[in-house]
Amino acid sequence: MSAAKTVLAGVLSLLIVVLTASLLLRAGLTEPLTSPEATNPGRALWETRDFETILQGLLILSGVFAILMLLKATKQEAGA
Repeated sequence: MSAAKTVLAGVLSLLIVVLTASLLLRAGLTEPLTSPEATNPGRALWETRDFETILQGLLILSGVFAILMLLKATKQEAGA
């Protein structure tokens, strides 16, 4: 692995840790004191669950990135 890839991996890892920590600190790790409005399920699904949706997006993107890396490694082995 080249030095540039190592540096890029370190920077991306640091960014993910900082993003996750900032979201956890902003959320306060507490449950809401009141229940969401029963007439508006969209608010409960999207506005109050921003950490969960960002986390799910990161998981999906990391899975796609891992699959692309596996495909690239397979092509390099077949070509070599």
